[in-house]
Amino acid sequence: MSERWLLANRAFFVRDLVRDYCMVFRLLSDQRRRFERDGTVSYSALRDLLGEAMRKGVFWRLKDTAHHLFRNTVRTAATATEAPAENLGIMLWQYAASPHPDGTAVQSPVEALIDWCVGYAFHECAKLKEDAFQGQHYANRLAQLGRHPAVTGEFYGPLSALAAQTAESSARELERIIHVLSHGLFLLTRYLTAEGRNCRLARWLACEEPLAREVFGPLYPDLLTALYDGEPECLYLLAARDFLESGRHEPAMTLLRRARERNLLNDESRELLRGLESGSAGEADTALCAACAQNGMPRCLAEPEPAA
Repeated sequence: MSERWLLANRAFFVRDLVRDYCMVFRLLSDQRRRFERDGTVSYSALRDLLGEAMRKGVFWRLKDTAHHLFRNTVRTAATATEAPAENLGIMLWQYAASPHPDGTAVQSPVEALIDWCVGYAFHECAKLKEDAFQGQHYANRLAQLGRHPAVTGEFYGPLSALAAQTAESSARELERIIHVLSHGLFLLTRYLTAEGRNCRLARWLACEEPLAREVFGPLYPDLLTALYDGEPECLYLLAARDFLESGRHEPAMTLLRRARERNLLNDESRELLRGLESGSAGEADTALCAACAQNGMPRCLAEPEPAA
């Protein structure tokens, strides 16, 4: 894929990274709770989470998104121009074999570590899926055979401990996955400090706030601080603007009204809501925002100029 295309779609990649990370973390946390409750994980749930090359699951898509963002590492037009061409689109085997893979030239340490966390957890999850299959099918079958009257201890004994060993392996894999992804959440709060104007991300966070709060947990206030530097009300303003850019006035108004009920609007957001409720805001703002996006403007022209 081209560097220009990556740069043009970077805001969507960042949104997808956070969205899919949260989905993966919640699904795997559910599997850990299931394992703690009854000692099993769901093979079908892990199979769907990972997917396959022709039908990628959300975890596979997350891994791809992390690679696109962090191994090609396109931040701005300036950095994209300055980055050596040979460092873009590096192959996985080259990346893994190099003593200083790609990151010393292009990646920041935080980017390299998020990419590592996602990739490591993905392949650990593939191992967990295989153990889940073993536990669901072969361990159960072995237990059935062990209860058969014709199966003597001589036949069954040397195999009897394998089911427990598979369960122990699953426990270790789950522990590693959750540990790695939990630290990845901390790293994300550092990485997202440059995404305070990402309307795509703001819209997802505003619409899926319960999921984001659940996954980030005590780190959620740090996430908002990293993004909005002490002004969390910006989240709802940016999210509403993203709705307006796509011509969706009613969702923008509903979002702002709900935020107003929680006293989470700043002056600019309240002004936008008044305009929407009176019918004086919307189409002009939408056209302006769309023009900004089409022209590749780094900041929406509808936003006020920063104070001198």
